[in-house]
Amino acid sequence: MPIQLKILAIFLAVAFFAFIINLIYRDRAEVRHMRKWILFAIIILIGAMFPELTAKIAYFLGFKTLMSFTLFSLTSLLFLIVIRLQISVIGAESRLKLLTQELSILKKRVKELEDDK
Repeated sequence: MPIQLKILAIFLAVAFFAFIINLIYRDRAEVRHMRKWILFAIIILIGAMFPELTAKIAYFLGFKTLMSFTLFSLTSLLFLIVIRLQISVIGAESRLKLLTQELSILKKRVKELEDDK
């Protein structure tokens, strides 16, 4: 890996890590939601600092080039994150639907009680 690319990858990983920490610090994100992104930044940083190790892992797994291994890994990781977020959204929608139904029932009961008086 050329030294310029290595420096750029390290810089981008550190900048990404700083961005995440800044989001947490300004209360725009919670630590529990940002843990995966912190881990992601650390993995990128380790991969950038030790490209030989990453290349050996890629070769061991059957990838011909480090770039194809990197793209496969990042794409797979992002798919997993998207699936997990989709599951969270589905759960939130279900809870919101249930809450709306319960609120409607309560409003109806309150209205019935007010009409009885």
